Amino acid sequence: MYDLNKQKEAATQFVPGRKMLVVQSAVLFLFFFPLFFQLSGSIFDNPEMKFDSQGQLTQLPIPIAAIVCFAGIALLLRLDTSQLGMGFIFAIFIAMFFAVIISTEGFSQDELAKFILLIQFILPMFALILGALYIRPKSEYLRFEAIALYVLLIIVPGEVIATITSGSALLTPYLYAFSLYQHLQYLPVIFVGFYFLSVASLFKARILRCMVIFLAPFIGVYVSASLSALTILLVAIVSLAAIWLLILQRNKRFGFSVIVLLWVGFAAHYPIMQSNPTYNLKYGDERVENMLKKVKRLKIIDSEQQESSLRHTFLYLLPGNIIERFYYWEFYGKGVLESPKKFFFGHSKRPDRNSYPSAHNYYLDLIYNFGIISLLPFLYLIFQTIKKCKAGMSHHLGCSNFAMLVLLVSFYVLIDNSLKVSFRQPYPGMMIFFLWGVLLAKPSKFEAKNRPGTSQ
Repeated sequence: MYDLNKQKEAATQFVPGRKMLVVQSAVLFLFFFPLFFQLSGSIFDNPEMKFDSQGQLTQLPIPIAAIVCFAGIALLLRLDTSQLGMGFIFAIFIAMFFAVIISTEGFSQDELAKFILLIQFILPMFALILGALYIRPKSEYLRFEAIALYVLLIIVPGEVIATITSGSALLTPYLYAFSLYQHLQYLPVIFVGFYFLSVASLFKARILRCMVIFLAPFIGVYVSASLSALTILLVAIVSLAAIWLLILQRNKRFGFSVIVLLWVGFAAHYPIMQSNPTYNLKYGDERVENMLKKVKRLKIIDSEQQESSLRHTFLYLLPGNIIERFYYWEFYGKGVLESPKKFFFGHSKRPDRNSYPSAHNYYLDLIYNFGIISLLPFLYLIFQTIKKCKAGMSHHLGCSNFAMLVLLVSFYVLIDNSLKVSFRQPYPGMMIFFLWGVLLAKPSKFEAKNRPGTSQ
């Protein structure tokens, strides 16, 4: 007997066609593309290695992803809903807004700066919704992993070639038509994540497989030239994971080809990188002397007597950037525990950005500025993520793209944002929240192996 209820349900359910999926892919290409503009009305094209906006909002580089994200949400909301993502952002927004009202007394420049900081925290979170709304096409060429690969094919070889032609071993931000913002500290970790998602996902289509292999040595040089220890750590972890996952998928030849070419590119460039003055300051013979100057400047070591202490011996063995983090963590940690009001609702104003630009730990930064109540939605989201990942792995144990996504999101949430503040940086934050949103999406968005006409 024909079921009228099923007929009505089918009639009211919107099924996206190929045209809609192509539009989604175009939106995602613009979302992933690291093009930055400034509110002054120009494309960001600063050729300097380091750019400082001096706290001026009109000079701050803003990614086009900030605009495209909302256009993508508007496009995809008619196709699906994301109760968890919406609930998370609403809860954390209300908590942070409430904390601003409680902790800020009167109207001043400090209050304005606090609201600007609130926007910096909230804006990237909307990408969580975009990720949860993402519709996974059957065609590998239209999937978000492939779209990210297309962006990498434009950016990474271009940046590597621009670096070599400039005569510098250290990665350049200037790509002639535009510049990349935070090209050393934040972008490499994101681009490496995108690349290994394509490695774990796009091995069935021949053209995409060739693209991945072609890009491998460029990624190796790119990672070496970035001089980012966190990026190198991520590459080491996901290289092992990719080999294991592709062996399970019976694609070990493809996996070994990619990993070997990547590390050959890295090894070919690394000796050049070692001759760079920046490398010597960070890892070479000058590291100890530079570290001692830095800790004295930051007043971590106050006297000659303290320099012979156990604390000095411990600090002596660490890289300078880790020592700096201890300094920031100590300042922000003491600030959090200053009073019950500040513990629950945060401080009324930001620290001096010249002395304390951030806590170098997103969660500590969040608690210091908006109180512990603002962390609670994050803890709930992490709990729900663990719960969904556990259920997802039982259904998609052989799905290499799902496993790689779980690994990358875990790295970003637990390691990257414990050492940096990526979540509140417009481009890196949006990319991570997007991946997190995809991970939180319904299990049906990852096709089961036994479903006819689909692939992993």
